[in-house]
Amino acid sequence: MWKTRVTRFLECSKWFVGGGVLSILFYDNVGYVHTVRGKSMAPTLNPGPTRALLREQVWLSKLPYKPRVGDIVVFRSPKHGSKLAMKRVAAIGGETIVPSKVMKSGGGPVTMKPGYVWVEADNRDTAGRDSNEYGQLHEKMIIGKVTWLLWPWTRIQDLRKTQLPFQTQ
Repeated sequence: MWKTRVTRFLECSKWFVGGGVLSILFYDNVGYVHTVRGKSMAPTLNPGPTRALLREQVWLSKLPYKPRVGDIVVFRSPKHGSKLAMKRVAAIGGETIVPSKVMKSGGGPVTMKPGYVWVEADNRDTAGRDSNEYGQLHEKMIIGKVTWLLWPWTRIQDLRKTQLPFQTQ
């Protein structure tokens, strides 16, 4: 009798361990649901109140890709490596942009180095931390691309087709 229980336990353990390993591989390589915090990406994301239950949920694709102007990306903060930030790509390597704010950029046009991007918030009033503070962001700091708005149900949409709220120079 005890052999039967041990055999059942081992069979179930294989399924749980296998499922756990697949979940971790999926999370690390394919993507996951990410919570949008703050108002910096309004009106595209979190246009209303941002109380905990009303925060929007998006799909963050971690599949390899080359950033393009207009993409909404999640990246590691250059100043606080453990924190993640979400902004829109405003310029890529080889392009010239006039930053929306005068901080580190010195106020003049910035020509992007190859392999770097310029990210800015959609909401210029509460922009938060973006390339106006960090400067050019290396593409390797990008975790993934936001592709779908999943929650709330009434706002489900493909974010790969959103309009740019600002123009590059």
